[in-house]
Amino acid sequence: MSGSFDTSQVITVDYLRDGMVLSGPLYDMKGSFLWPARVPIKQEFIDRLKSLGITELTYRPISIETAASKSQVSDPMISEETQRKVYNSFANVVWDITNNSIPRLDKAKESINDVAKEIRIGIGKTINLLDLKSHDEYSYVHAVNCSLLATLVATKFGFTSDRVSSVGVGSLLMDIGKIKIPSSVLNKKEPLTPIEIDSIRKHPVIGYQLIKDSTEIDDIAKRIVLMHHERVDGRGYPLGVTGDKIDVYVKIASICDAFDAMTTERPYRPPLPIRVAIEEILKEASTKFDPEVALRFAVEVSKVYKIQSPLSENSVVQLSTGEIGIVLKLHSDYDMMPEVLIVLDAFGNPMRNMVSVDLVKDSVGRKVSKIIYDISLILKVKSLAESKIR
Repeated sequence: MSGSFDTSQVITVDYLRDGMVLSGPLYDMKGSFLWPARVPIKQEFIDRLKSLGITELTYRPISIETAASKSQVSDPMISEETQRKVYNSFANVVWDITNNSIPRLDKAKESINDVAKEIRIGIGKTINLLDLKSHDEYSYVHAVNCSLLATLVATKFGFTSDRVSSVGVGSLLMDIGKIKIPSSVLNKKEPLTPIEIDSIRKHPVIGYQLIKDSTEIDDIAKRIVLMHHERVDGRGYPLGVTGDKIDVYVKIASICDAFDAMTTERPYRPPLPIRVAIEEILKEASTKFDPEVALRFAVEVSKVYKIQSPLSENSVVQLSTGEIGIVLKLHSDYDMMPEVLIVLDAFGNPMRNMVSVDLVKDSVGRKVSKIIYDISLILKVKSLAESKIR
């Protein structure tokens, strides 16, 4: 399945050369990731493909032209009026803070509730985010996009309407602390100095201080403002806590923040195509992002944008049990409970007897935890699986 936002070419394995650098990633013909963009190809990789009998690959070149417009969609989910209400509500908060007034958050909550309503009745439509017209308005556009996207994802996760609203409001406000940071630092094209990096890293605490006493929003929204730069491996900021101390609402907001940043043009780089940004999110699973939340986000966003799911037949995956396998069959285009051939046990050892498990019917309750992007592990699993299939 291919969407209007994907461009792809079929190339032969014989075309590849040791040391060749391609602008886009390589996939097998079923859409399973094999080699990243802009990384010199190794002869070992070419030889392994040939040993597996793989003769053709799908190549998706990355360029500015292949980046999908987040606003130009044929079937928009969010009305322009509602987008404007969210934008204006954020502008009002900024105005209040810059004028040392207590921020008015009632309109922000009201506008997010309107977004949630349109998402619920917009099944099958495409989320239409704002495109950046001027670098000076990045903070506004990014805030609105994060709130729209987080509200969508929270709805897809099946949260109650109150919690969907909290996630949306928290995501709208999560960078509010940057108001106190000079725009010359935020929009700087050159590498930031250590002092500038430190000042930017203070924005979650600054933002939290600005809204912590508000009775108009709940603790979920406040935690998102404070913790959206935490990482599941504990290397985030400002608290440096690990994934078990970060709730699912913050995890969703963090991913939406990163996704919109990657797909938005900045003074120092062009935007990434939507599919590539999704893959970058998945590659950071288990380090920066929660793997199960990242995978759910990736599949849901792919479905909304009508592009191929990153979870496809022949994908190498890790299961919730720690076992590693290869996807044999999807029950639908955006299935998250496929049939999987388990190739490695939870300790990474080859299974003596590989087992095919349909996760829908699995008595153990296994789920796909993450998609594997480690090249050597992918090739090892595919090689072992090929010997089993033969």
